Amino acid sequence: MLIINGTAELMQDNKEFTKGTRHEFNMFSRDMPFEQQLSQIEEYLVTRGWDNIIVHNNGVIENPTDITHKVLQKAFEKALQEGIAVTINNQALS
Repeated sequence: MLIINGTAELMQDNKEFTKGTRHEFNMFSRDMPFEQQLSQIEEYLVTRGWDNIIVHNNGVIENPTDITHKVLQKAFEKALQEGIAVTINNQALS
């Protein structure tokens, strides 16, 4: 499973976040390699109102038991079923 970490800016109104704020995200993708997933990653985020995407890190999760955060565990499980899943950090970057 591919894991991607980065930031994105909210481009439309949202009940949970303020338009124009930048947030960290973690994304899981069942498909690899990373370079072949860039357009799908962008499309997934843009259709949900996020743009100006900056990827900071990417890697491969080989053992799901290495994931200890419950929200990330749920995202990993969702990506197993749906192919891709993302978590957005509630706290905006300044």
